[in-house]
Amino acid sequence: MRSIYKFLKQLLFLLVLAIGLYLLAALVLSLIKTRPQPINCTEQMEVYVSSNGVHLDVIVPVESLEHEFAQQLQLPRGTKFVAFGWGDKNFYIKTPEWKDLTVQTAFTAVFLKSATAMHVTVYKQTSPAWRTLKICPLQIQQLVNYITNSFARDANGRIELLDVKGYASNDSFYNARGSFSLFKTCNVWVNQALKEALIETSVWSPFDFGVLHFIPETRVPAVY
Repeated sequence: MRSIYKFLKQLLFLLVLAIGLYLLAALVLSLIKTRPQPINCTEQMEVYVSSNGVHLDVIVPVESLEHEFAQQLQLPRGTKFVAFGWGDKNFYIKTPEWKDLTVQTAFTAVFLKSATAMHVTVYKQTSPAWRTLKICPLQIQQLVNYITNSFARDANGRIELLDVKGYASNDSFYNARGSFSLFKTCNVWVNQALKEALIETSVWSPFDFGVLHFIPETRVPAVY
């Protein structure tokens, strides 16, 4: 019995140590800025990043999307902006609100590699809560390429809409590429999207604060 107690004590110590190291790495790397290669172009376009306090989305003007891709999304008339988020499929579908979170869903998302989904939300105007990034056409093209390449495709090359209910009337879910894990979270996906677009961001940020730290907190004027 004493040996079992000693083993459990050591196991708990290792678990606490692993969590502590993970959080320390997340903090340090979130506050270290990337150094993207300089580009010579005019910052004449705006994209946005939003947070619900935990999860980040990237938001782009609808006209920046390729026509065929926008058609597959079946965007409603009047759409001006489209938000994209990547994350654990099971978590997305089973946790529309935090009160719906279960231990099993949380454990799977945190400790196991799991299937992913793209969460797409459409807007007719901007929100004051969004953070603004001014970028040039080359950057937005690379950003959109990263986003579209994150969608899983069927045998005909079309994106795969999930037959599940969205959180509201303006959002939907699609199958995504890649696996969710502690080291590739929804916010790591957004952070990587900014890296692909040659935008200064954190080296690695599994939490939202690392990405937001490098985006000026300016009020977004309403755009209709």
